[in-house]
Amino acid sequence: MITRRYIAIAFCFAALAGLFALLDHPRPVRAQQTTHLQIASISVSADQTLKYPNTAPTPYLQYFPDEHMTFFPPASSSSPYVLFGASAVAGGGNGQAVVLESTDLRTFTFATDLGYSPVVMTTPNPQGACTPAFANEFDEDYAAPGFVAQDPTLPAGNLVMLYEAENHCVNGVYNSGDGYFSTGFARSSDNGKTWPGPQNSPQGGPNRYPVLQTISTPPTTLTAGVGNLAGAGLVDKSLDGNYYLHATYQDPNTSEPQFRVARGQLGQSTVSFMKWSNGSFSQPGIGGTDTPVVSKACGGHHGQASLYYVDDISLYLLTFVCSSGSGASAMEAWYYSTATSLDLQDWSAPQLIQNSQFPTTASSSCSVNLFDGSYPSFMSPGADTGHIKLTGTVFLTNGCLLGARTFVSRTFTITPQPQPAPVLTSGSLANGATYVSGGLVPGSWAQVKGTGMANVNRIWTGYDFLGLNNNLPTSLSGVQVMVNNTLAAVYYVSPTQVDFQVPTGITGTASVQVINNGTISNTLTASAAASAPGLFPNTVNGVNYPAAVYASGQFFVGPSGVPGYLAASPGYHIELYATGLVSEPGGVIPAAQSINGVTVTIGSVTIPADFAGQTPYVGEFQINFTVPQQFATMPAGNYPISISLNGVSSPTTVNSSPPGQLVLPVQP
Repeated sequence: MITRRYIAIAFCFAALAGLFALLDHPRPVRAQQTTHLQIASISVSADQTLKYPNTAPTPYLQYFPDEHMTFFPPASSSSPYVLFGASAVAGGGNGQAVVLESTDLRTFTFATDLGYSPVVMTTPNPQGACTPAFANEFDEDYAAPGFVAQDPTLPAGNLVMLYEAENHCVNGVYNSGDGYFSTGFARSSDNGKTWPGPQNSPQGGPNRYPVLQTISTPPTTLTAGVGNLAGAGLVDKSLDGNYYLHATYQDPNTSEPQFRVARGQLGQSTVSFMKWSNGSFSQPGIGGTDTPVVSKACGGHHGQASLYYVDDISLYLLTFVCSSGSGASAMEAWYYSTATSLDLQDWSAPQLIQNSQFPTTASSSCSVNLFDGSYPSFMSPGADTGHIKLTGTVFLTNGCLLGARTFVSRTFTITPQPQPAPVLTSGSLANGATYVSGGLVPGSWAQVKGTGMANVNRIWTGYDFLGLNNNLPTSLSGVQVMVNNTLAAVYYVSPTQVDFQVPTGITGTASVQVINNGTISNTLTASAAASAPGLFPNTVNGVNYPAAVYASGQFFVGPSGVPGYLAASPGYHIELYATGLVSEPGGVIPAAQSINGVTVTIGSVTIPADFAGQTPYVGEFQINFTVPQQFATMPAGNYPISISLNGVSSPTTVNSSPPGQLVLPVQP
């Protein structure tokens, strides 16, 4: 029904707040789901050369990338990608947080024309120097982002960062190999252009503080590296309704796999993290114990873990680097694991990413072995930060983790296990407002039900419109709808229902198929029409009222006594919302225009509409009318309501759950 399509309540909200504005949907942070395909394999290509500012003149990147990278998709079709990464910057001052931009993901420049400085978050000391005044600061000489994202609990532009925080100045002596490690957390309110300055305290300060540590204060004597090294992250909505920032991190003093997972609940001024330990997020981020989330994948070190959500198959993906062998036989490779829930951390057994295995080689210029594949960071054009599709690009380091390196990329392909064909339910091809079979009008909404129709539950978002200009998306997470062999615009997909716009030129009989990631369903047919108006319903306490608001915008039309609702009275001005009133061009964002000759019938009383027209929202018509004065002498009650144009009326009964009459509550 309409809520199953998310348009049911949006009907009247559109007039008030423009919820149907096509490019103004919230960022697609997904609630966790269980319907999914498994991954058969992941493969990557050979390295691809990139251009980036790594040579004079200053400023230029000296050791890029030095942690995982985060990509923000273009804000519009003419905007660039924005990359948050880590590197020392010659001529850029203290600090390792850098921001680059690219229009083609092959050539990168500093994002100075977007208002970003070469280094956007500083440290008290340059890397390699110690100052006694900052001896206790958790990020004295290294603060490098591993993950950056929008905080979905705050307005756009409020970003959160997980970063590698290091103090290599234990006892006032710099030691590059060992030190005190933390996962730091920071906030920015201007899209990451500025971040809080250094906080001279072991506990940090407002909006910049450690969230994951094994001990709460720096050691006073030089020891092997101690603490929690930051990895990457992912923002996701839990089944408990809250948004969490998940962090991968590494504990160098534990058994393999050394990387672990923690999470902190957003929506609070201070974000406190809990570590995954023995089956739940139950240990504090500062000083708590932890346990691995995956089984061993190789005989050596497991690290550099990242989290992603694969939109097209509704799975969480964890990738990491694993080393094996020694000497001439030393190898490193990428592995992946999948999960259906970040609440449960139900990760599958790790599998090798094909073509990612390379030898590690000794070099006199590097204190660790050289490897082509460090800090792999996956992204897909058209996907939000931390989300990927079945194909995309991996950006990585080729070279020395503690010295000279090259920034390169590879393409990746995720191959799902064979997709079962969708099965459409007979008789379910229907008008998108009334749910009555048939009545498919070009430019208006329709729906079809079945099983196996999608691997996700979602509506379209602004990212689905990137690069489409005035056109509408015809594929959501690999789901497409064919109407008489013509691709239809798709608004909502789920395993059991798909909502789509009827394409231009559909007449007579509409034959519909759903394609889910390449597999084609059976065919359903229903009648098409030039006009088949249907009022969007709003079911309250089991009664179907029209999706309508009063012109004042203060109340919804419905039963008085329910908060936010008010029954109609004579003289009240009401706005109804419908689909299928007349044929309109399909596949494009519509132009608003008026329609003459529409009438409204309430019970046995028919009146001309004060106004009727196509709204600027896809498939949506607005009909304004005034409740007639003769209802002042009629009994209070629920009166059937319909609209009509050129002799074609909307049904007064809709196939809601359960089916019922569409009524207007009237109070004289």
